[in-house]
Amino acid sequence: MQSNDLVNTVRRDLIKRFFGITAAVAVGNVPLQVLAYQKDDFFVPDVTPIKISDHIYALYARGAWPTAENQGFFANIYLVDTSAGIVVLDTGTSVHIGRMAIRAIKQHFNKSVVAIFNSHYHGDHWLGNQAFKEAFPNAPIYAHPEAKTAIQNAIGDEWLHQMMNATSGAVKGTQVVAPTEGVEHNQLFEFGNVKLKVHSYGQAHSPVDIMIEIVNDKALYVGDIIMENRIGNPSETSFKGYISTLNEIDQNLKGYLLMPGHGKPGKTALLKSYQEIMNGIYENAVNGVEQGLSISETKDLALKDPRIKKHAQTTAGFEEFGKFVSVAYTQAELELF
Repeated sequence: MQSNDLVNTVRRDLIKRFFGITAAVAVGNVPLQVLAYQKDDFFVPDVTPIKISDHIYALYARGAWPTAENQGFFANIYLVDTSAGIVVLDTGTSVHIGRMAIRAIKQHFNKSVVAIFNSHYHGDHWLGNQAFKEAFPNAPIYAHPEAKTAIQNAIGDEWLHQMMNATSGAVKGTQVVAPTEGVEHNQLFEFGNVKLKVHSYGQAHSPVDIMIEIVNDKALYVGDIIMENRIGNPSETSFKGYISTLNEIDQNLKGYLLMPGHGKPGKTALLKSYQEIMNGIYENAVNGVEQGLSISETKDLALKDPRIKKHAQTTAGFEEFGKFVSVAYTQAELELF
């Protein structure tokens, strides 16, 4: 997908999801002050880094979705401790969350940040870039090259509006700071004694997903490609791409520690849960199309699948399961016909 097409597609999706079709013409003119949070204090309470492997620490988020109460801190931030300094994997939803992460780095490591990676262009994973660019102006911010372009070309502003709305303005004061460097699949980085490797297998959760392997620790930051007890909005999902990416992890990184953007890390069981969910949705969508079933009938078919039933009661986001089936059904139709 070309950069302009990607930007236009994402803009339409954001408008539909977060502002309503009738508000589309006004999105670009909505002043952030209209959504201003009622508190004057935007301080995000400190979070203690939790060691999860030899070189990796997690700053765990507070909740599955953005709210005023959690100030938009609903996506994890991971810190990789190297002899050259700290590498940050995603920066959170606001400048205030980013500053909280920087306080944690200074208090617990007393090191500079030498690099930042953004897993994709959804705002909860990069809107904290501003804080890091202010504190560590020479640290590069790496991402998929199309993510860099999209954030620069209006998508960044619209994600900021979205997060302002979702948190009742708790991210106020945040500015869009896009990634500075594009990365490629299999690109290798060395930060002192630690090696990192980029994995990018095409569209899965979003069109611009990257995953970061911490080679020394046999760990993989998966962003939103895998989540613990949560599924995200499927509007940008490629189900075939998703399944293919999960299979790549299964075949090439078996037994690795998988670090999700949402939820706690895990290994084989965490991967299997997402394989069951995505295969269960898409395979039933294919069956529905082949049998001439409606989307509603296909949804009922999928909900009877043991793989889906296993996770339906424990997975946040299943309340919009019909949307997942609808997207998968449409993709199955295109694939089959």
